[in-house]
Amino acid sequence: MKRPLTLILATIVALTFGSAFAQQGELRIAMQYDHGSFDPQLLTLVTDQQMSINVFNGLVRYGLGTLEIEPDLAQSWEMSDDGRSWTFRLREGVQFHKGYGELTAQDVKFSFDRLVDPELASPNAALMSALQEVEVLGPYEVRFHLSEADPAFLDKLANSFSRIVSKAAVEEKGNGFADDPIGTGMFQFVSWTPDQETVLEAFPDYYEGAPELARVVYVPIPDPTTMYSAFESGDIDLIQVTDPIRLQRYESSDNFGVAAAPGLITRFMGMNTSVAPLDDPLVREAITYAINRDDMIEYVFSGISTPAEGILAPDVQHAAHGAVQYEYDPERARELLAQAGYPDGFAIQLSVPNIDRFTVPATVIQSDLAQVGIDVSIQVMESQAFLAELQSADTPDLFILSRGQDATPDRVLYTWHHSSQIPTNNWARVADAEVDEWLEAATTSVDPEERDRLFKQVQERVAGDNYYYYIDHENMIFAYAAKVEGFVVDAQRSLRLDNVSISGD
Repeated sequence: MKRPLTLILATIVALTFGSAFAQQGELRIAMQYDHGSFDPQLLTLVTDQQMSINVFNGLVRYGLGTLEIEPDLAQSWEMSDDGRSWTFRLREGVQFHKGYGELTAQDVKFSFDRLVDPELASPNAALMSALQEVEVLGPYEVRFHLSEADPAFLDKLANSFSRIVSKAAVEEKGNGFADDPIGTGMFQFVSWTPDQETVLEAFPDYYEGAPELARVVYVPIPDPTTMYSAFESGDIDLIQVTDPIRLQRYESSDNFGVAAAPGLITRFMGMNTSVAPLDDPLVREAITYAINRDDMIEYVFSGISTPAEGILAPDVQHAAHGAVQYEYDPERARELLAQAGYPDGFAIQLSVPNIDRFTVPATVIQSDLAQVGIDVSIQVMESQAFLAELQSADTPDLFILSRGQDATPDRVLYTWHHSSQIPTNNWARVADAEVDEWLEAATTSVDPEERDRLFKQVQERVAGDNYYYYIDHENMIFAYAAKVEGFVVDAQRSLRLDNVSISGD
């Protein structure tokens, strides 16, 4: 349900500036979006992933602050010679929250059977299309049977959609599981108050030992001014920083700490190519010439991002460096618009979530496009309403968002560009039979050279057709109160709280 922005901000201000009750060992984190769903198999919002990573575990995970696969619920595993079966041996004695018992292979099987069940309609089910069967070999041993080898299988298992749920809890709670989750993570869910806070508490029986923090409170603050004020006044302990001026302030102050890493993320403007005039490649090309990206990054995002060379961040495997090399040429933009039959331009709507990371570039693009006769009206939407519209048949004409990525490109390239993903993930409506073939071959090939060739062909084709205008790769920058210790940032902004504590408690 769409919530009025004024109501959200009024609630936030009342909450954040009246938080003197905060207890010892409590960490308060500002979030860009409110809680949407805790169900791992249904997650779409980055904030849900950031919260759920501390509630659920997967069979494997990335090492803290790295992209190296390490054991999690599985203590060991092995792959068959043909790459079509994977056997995992689980840790014994791992407990689910709130008395739901010990994790067993049955919970693992249930989680993945559920992920690929068409009835659930998981937005990530297609990424496990090769999964034929999950076989329980014993209480603590499970085997995955694949129809074909999947070279990115371990990375998929480290992803949020592959985290393990309690079979008993899901069967008991049904749809209510999304708002009352049961995992095995270091924190357990306590409560969610819409537009105010989501509360987690330490799980004393966590298999790696209870965390040092007693309590974590996630506070949705979509308005950046409100968020920065709450942080600087001490009502919030940890925030993501997207403002270069604020960043300089925090870096030079003893009251705050800053952690940063190059992000596996791409900020972009998407174009719904199923509607006129964006169905015309000349119009899309004209838009790329009309935007002064160099000035945007130098003066608006100075020091907090790098220009995008394509859809994939530079550190992602098989990234096609230099896939796009945008040139600012308003005169060329006008020529292309005239060729397309729009010598006087046209009017169009640009939709964005109510977050400064997206509203700020929207205003810059609006100004640039106006110079070539394109009259852009900006629609600012509540984040979850925006995402719901994006994934519907009524995807906006133009839209700005960003997408996080994995160490391997399989998930992002497939879900963004395969025609089967329209409109759930393929918002620009890429429908290219050759792209589909390349993706299907690349995501199943075990030949690194073939994967590299095919994935780069996909990137170069879609970049050349301008389905998206890639803006930049954001650095993952977080600021925290001086009392916060042990926070580690990573390229995926996962917000893991493994070693975090509050000094003086």
